[in-house]
Amino acid sequence: MHTTTLVGTAFLVVVLAFGCGQAERSEAFKDERAPAIAEVAYDANGVPDPSSPPEPKQALSSSVATYADSSRRFILAGDLRFRADDVVKTSFAIEALIARHGGFVAHTHLCTDITGRYTTPISADSLLETTRYTVNNRLTIRIPSANLDTTLKSLIAHVDFLDHRTLSATDVRIALLRDRLTKRRLANHTGRLTEAIDEKGAKLKETITAEDKLIDRQTQADEATLNTLELEDRIAYSTLTLDIYQREAIRRDLIPNEQNIEAYEPGFFSKAGEALRDGWKLLQDFGVEVLRSWSLILIAIVAYLLFQRIRRRNN
Repeated sequence: MHTTTLVGTAFLVVVLAFGCGQAERSEAFKDERAPAIAEVAYDANGVPDPSSPPEPKQALSSSVATYADSSRRFILAGDLRFRADDVVKTSFAIEALIARHGGFVAHTHLCTDITGRYTTPISADSLLETTRYTVNNRLTIRIPSANLDTTLKSLIAHVDFLDHRTLSATDVRIALLRDRLTKRRLANHTGRLTEAIDEKGAKLKETITAEDKLIDRQTQADEATLNTLELEDRIAYSTLTLDIYQREAIRRDLIPNEQNIEAYEPGFFSKAGEALRDGWKLLQDFGVEVLRSWSLILIAIVAYLLFQRIRRRNN
């Protein structure tokens, strides 16, 4: 009996000791993980509490539009093709959006492509013209590279159906370094050529040859400078090409049937009535002319009466 009591007591002590060790290790593990899983406290209005520890920063995207590395110099370019409900309204909205993000539209080509047109006679003198067409717009946009990611996300609101989105990043740090080394090398060479020209003095032929080489080196230096400026501009402003289209639409217009001339001619009774009206008008005009010429008629009557009297007298 006494032995059983001692064994039970020893077992209970071991269990308690093991449980305390597990609890301590669990608390220690929580303490080690605490900085990584710290949560931000929010007040009643949903605003983060400034006194709460900040959340650990993580990369939200690996896209070239959000990649940040001071050692690299990227030229960013994008190509999007998507369908919109109304190309014209969407184009104006996108132009305003680009302006708000500090960019500009370098080129835009808005056009209507007619896919089919036919006419249907609906009356003797009328046709129904049906035109099937699509509206397209291709824009080339320059946007500050820092605003490229925000601009791409804002464009989603205008997309009805996305065909494709292509983004590319070209690292040009080697090209920029090459231009700097080229300009440095040409500057040193130009300095030596200038000293050689000054030393030759009156030796005209050698001086002309040296000056020609100097001009050539200066031209190469200018080209390297211009190439650097072009690269810097393409780095600062990304290029986006947007190809926007909409569903095929149909337009119907009522037009006269110009080929069916006979349909415009009046019928027999209409022609007869018009002839009677024209004849009556002609008679009225004749009567008016007769009344207008009464003096001539009177002279003619008097002359005829005199002629008859003279003729009877002679007989």
